[in-house]
Amino acid sequence: MNRKTIIFSGIIFILIGIGLWNFGIFNRFNYLTAKSDIKNNSPQKIIVGELMISPMEMDKISEKYGFTNVGFGCIVSGTELNGIEIYNAEIDKYLTNKNGTDWKIKYLKEIDSLTELKQKEWKKQFE
Repeated sequence: MNRKTIIFSGIIFILIGIGLWNFGIFNRFNYLTAKSDIKNNSPQKIIVGELMISPMEMDKISEKYGFTNVGFGCIVSGTELNGIEIYNAEIDKYLTNKNGTDWKIKYLKEIDSLTELKQKEWKKQFE
């Protein structure tokens, strides 16, 4: 190999690495782990940010739709967020095939009603 070929190969390798890093491939949640979780029948939805109700409470509802929830936290890097978005998109495709196109609307309504109940309980403590 001559010097130009080595330099060109190195640049291509670095660009591919940056692209994979940007899409979250080196993080816990990404396209590949979504496919693996689906294959192992353990799909999860990753939730970023502060929550009114815990993922465990949400799991009481989400179990009937075939997934569990994971609270990731509030501090997330850009590459982690890209990986999580790709992961969740693959899980959404799987759940739509499994539960039908309107599953998400029903699920969110149930979560909203659970959140309202928690808010009422919380307000009663301060009255």
